[in-house]
Amino acid sequence: MANPFKDLGELQRDIESYLRTNRTAMYNNSKRISDFFEMACYNNIVRFYENNGYEISLRNLKSNKFVYKTTTAGNPANYSYFEVKRKIGNIDLIFEIRHNINVQSYHANDTFTTPDISIIKPNSILIDTTFYTNARRYFYIKNRSLISFCEVKNFNPYPELLFSYIGVVNELRPYLLTQRRFVNNKHIASSLMISGKSNSHTDRIIANLQSRYHINILCDLFNIGGVTFGRNSFRRVKTV
Repeated sequence: MANPFKDLGELQRDIESYLRTNRTAMYNNSKRISDFFEMACYNNIVRFYENNGYEISLRNLKSNKFVYKTTTAGNPANYSYFEVKRKIGNIDLIFEIRHNINVQSYHANDTFTTPDISIIKPNSILIDTTFYTNARRYFYIKNRSLISFCEVKNFNPYPELLFSYIGVVNELRPYLLTQRRFVNNKHIASSLMISGKSNSHTDRIIANLQSRYHINILCDLFNIGGVTFGRNSFRRVKTV
């Protein structure tokens, strides 16, 4: 089985190359390979929207540098994000692609989880000063402000990882756990993005889950991430 852990320098060059096309630079705030893979997946989601006809803008740069939020903690105002915009008639539809934002459960208002990548409604981040016992601020969005989300795992896929992802989908977007028809699809469906290549057993599990649920499970992204989200193949990814 192929090693899922890509050379750190190669992965960083991939990220910096994409940001250079947007006339900015990466603020190097992490040395962990898993963080760099998460950044690369974040950029691939941006590419998906770009290929789907959205106008892409970088927001909240710091000294003209894009600062990734590679931690679940911290004030989102201290980090950069991408804004995507699509025009329908005279109406501009605007969304934000955010990194590590706390999202309220679909089922319970006082329960939260933090997807690695979230597509959200603009200006929807709220502050709660009662979440922690010491009145520290908790930043989150309500479930209705979530458009879609992606989980990123720097592993080879294995059964428990695949099944646990379905639990996150149930918590945030339970209606995706049926195969239903989505009209005017322009957002990526909830996706599990995995660095490593699957084996025959996990291939069967992935095929089974994707046949039952309206989700994407995307493997081997270290090797074929650019192809998966490229102009010639991005339409194979399920949308909502």
